[in-house]
Amino acid sequence: MFTISAKGAYGLYAMMELASAYPGGSLQIRDVAEAREIPQHYLEQLLVTLRKASFVKSFRGTNGGYALAKPPSEIRVLDILAALEGPVEILREQVPRGGLDFFWNRLAAQFTEGLTLTLEEIVTQRDQHRQAFTFVI
Repeated sequence: MFTISAKGAYGLYAMMELASAYPGGSLQIRDVAEAREIPQHYLEQLLVTLRKASFVKSFRGTNGGYALAKPPSEIRVLDILAALEGPVEILREQVPRGGLDFFWNRLAAQFTEGLTLTLEEIVTQRDQHRQAFTFVI
């Protein structure tokens, strides 16, 4: 069974923060850690992994930090999770018993479709959801 661990969730949250600063903006680790309540030391490890996978780039110096290495429209949730968690697969029946192939195929297709959302799409949906619940008094 595929489970998204804290590692995958924290990495996805961090990438969403960086996507909000795109283009041209970089964020310091402590700001991302505070915004998403992620332990800073753990976030550093995740960002190193994401940098090695070419999703983020780092900048040194007083204005240093991390930024997306490519547009959020080119980064899929599936790829982020694969970089952090390893290959994403649907576990199917070990012994074919017949009659459930249609179910497993449909489930795998829907699962994969959800994970092929881009970072841009999930940030846009998050922002739309937030706006729907903003009340002005």
